[in-house]
Amino acid sequence: LRSLIEKKWNWLRKNIGKNIIDFFQMKDQKREEENEQMDDEQIELLLVEANAYGLRGEVEEWAIQELKEDPNLSRLEAYVLAYNEWIK
Repeated sequence: LRSLIEKKWNWLRKNIGKNIIDFFQMKDQKREEENEQMDDEQIELLLVEANAYGLRGEVEEWAIQELKEDPNLSRLEAYVLAYNEWIK
């Protein structure tokens, strides 16, 4: 009986730990996806505003160039920089 209980506890410890790790990884992944979606929405708002000035294409091209020059920039940062460069 004791051996059976120890096996059950060992199994539970192993699986509970694994489930906790999986839970936090999934939570982080969902948060990342939500942040990316928010970034995409903000980028689209910047591009709509740039389009009002007839500069959507220029802002997009500039942002892509910023990302190539500095891969550490987030997409949103690159688009904000590009927007600020073109819409003065």
